Amino acid sequence: MHISFQIARLKKDSIPIIEKMLGQILVERSIISPRHVQMALDRQKNQKGKYKYIGEILIEMGIPQEKINEALDVYNKRKPIGQIFLDLKIITPDQLEKALEKQSQFAKVAIRRPLGKLLIEMGFTTYDEYMDALSKHFNIPIVSLKNFYPSPSLQRVVGEKYAQKHRIVVLGDYSEKIKLALNEPNPFVMDELRRVFSSGKRVEFYLANPAEIDYCLRGKFDPFSVSHYR
Repeated sequence: MHISFQIARLKKDSIPIIEKMLGQILVERSIISPRHVQMALDRQKNQKGKYKYIGEILIEMGIPQEKINEALDVYNKRKPIGQIFLDLKIITPDQLEKALEKQSQFAKVAIRRPLGKLLIEMGFTTYDEYMDALSKHFNIPIVSLKNFYPSPSLQRVVGEKYAQKHRIVVLGDYSEKIKLALNEPNPFVMDELRRVFSSGKRVEFYLANPAEIDYCLRGKFDPFSVSHYR
């Protein structure tokens, strides 16, 4: 597909249309009721500060992120990350076109470069803005690990070697759910973790700054420390 045509399609990708589609899909799948959709749209209309998509608002209302992401993937309705950068007015269509062109050049020599990281390298965005876009793309909230001290016993829930390899910090382990912080979304790892905890325990994912993840993983943890995340 030509780069300029891709940009044109993104610019036409109306936020309200996508939001309505997601709400309808979730209702059709009996995940939420029409009342939930209206409540989320009302919150969205009256929100202040950073723009939030309806999926983010539904998660704040207690709808499991896994259900929302599953619906988006099954119906192929996940918003492209390039569109998210445009929606948030982080970049211009011209900057997006340049980044997509560069990504295409890498692809021709069999090198995969994520669009968000290219935008950072080209000076069009910051890492924090990239994290924000990733959070919205995957419907995964961002969490700060500053002043957070994970315990070795929590890390053992997913296996210390596995946590080190995939840079995972366990925020909390409860009877109905386990909360995990990742340095960036990895669909393969996330699916693997969901299968491991498939017996009645919900897995909730969070994004954290890679430097904070690394600090937690290489630190000497207090064995009596307790997670504050619930």
